Amino acid sequence: MEVYIYLIQNGDLFNIGVTRNLEKAKELLKPCQVCAYMKIKEKDSEILYRNLQSRYSEVRLPQTDYFRLSKSQLMECQLMMKSEGGKKYFEPIFKGANLVVSFLLAWLLLSGLVIKLGIDPILNRVL
Repeated sequence: MEVYIYLIQNGDLFNIGVTRNLEKAKELLKPCQVCAYMKIKEKDSEILYRNLQSRYSEVRLPQTDYFRLSKSQLMECQLMMKSEGGKKYFEPIFKGANLVVSFLLAWLLLSGLVIKLGIDPILNRVL
């Protein structure tokens, strides 16, 4: 299942949070402006969420998910979410139909090489 990690601005404060429903989070934090968000697998979200929060811990309001980010910190956080969100987490290059086709082509190529280089010379000597 996928969740959203978001950066929402509310006045001069920024909220870094995790939710399954981004629209509901926007409603709860009204009036607000979504600065950045990313969709991520739930199992990977906790690590990234904690990394973001610890990175900006010096500007965090105690006991909350609110931060007083500077402009440079805001841009940095947005870039981190954009770059991390654009990655496909641990997805294989070959999957589905590509995997089947690649496997069959590799099998045929290797079988052809075995026949051409291993079996043909033996049969040519015998016959």
